Amino acid sequence: MDLWFTETFGDVQAGWRIKQVLYQQRSRYQDVVVLDTVPFGRMLVLDGCVMTTERDEFAYHEMLVHPGLLAHPRPRAVCIVGGGDGGTVREVLKHATVERVVLAEIDEEVIAVSRKYLPSLASGLSDPRVEICVGDGAQYLREHEGDFDVVLSDSTDPIGPGVVLFGDDYFASAKRALRGTGLFVTQCKSLWVNVQMTRDVEARLAKHFRRVLPYVSMIPTYPTGSWSFHVASDGLDPRAPVDRARQEQIAGTTRYYTAAHQSGAFAVPAFYGRPADTVTT
Repeated sequence: MDLWFTETFGDVQAGWRIKQVLYQQRSRYQDVVVLDTVPFGRMLVLDGCVMTTERDEFAYHEMLVHPGLLAHPRPRAVCIVGGGDGGTVREVLKHATVERVVLAEIDEEVIAVSRKYLPSLASGLSDPRVEICVGDGAQYLREHEGDFDVVLSDSTDPIGPGVVLFGDDYFASAKRALRGTGLFVTQCKSLWVNVQMTRDVEARLAKHFRRVLPYVSMIPTYPTGSWSFHVASDGLDPRAPVDRARQEQIAGTTRYYTAAHQSGAFAVPAFYGRPADTVTT
């Protein structure tokens, strides 16, 4: 039998041939599925949306983490909202300055399933520097003002439990959770399918941070194969020169991120409609 999984986003549809369904259950919050696909290995699907695959997950996790953490002079405490698969935790732990990582994931089923079926992503979840807090990540940030150098929003799409992680209240909480000139980074959407939403997210972030910069990565299993992120700060600019020794150490561990991405990833297409070096006041 020829089995396929398809995902529809607007007027675009993508499909992957699958070998078998490894796991399929309804958690308290969402449908959780793990598929073994022919072209991309194991695939985690939440509420019908592809979250990550074994073959291309590094293009997402490395780009969510490293441009921001390398821009910070000494990131010691990092909060990850979402990201129960563990890929973002794994990349954060590569930074030698990091002493504490809090994973605030609302759905413990995602964590359990990833430990079992995606061990290459979940490998860092048992590190002694990692604290796993099962619950509302937005609420966690509200209760921990000034605790973190970097906050990373590794959310699902803005549907179901992920809706709140793209709103004004959440961005304000993320800002208050930072200490000093900290950084906030969030994944967003494809510029080719959801450019207006990406602009809207940037505009919301600009209400709370002086500098908001979009950047992009190529991720084959995400809509159109291209994905966007935003990094926000009151002072730090990830495009500025970073500590070369730290950058070389990180680049020696990566499969997507290179030193050129530290500034080059911020060269968003002209149709996005806003110069990447604009700073709000």
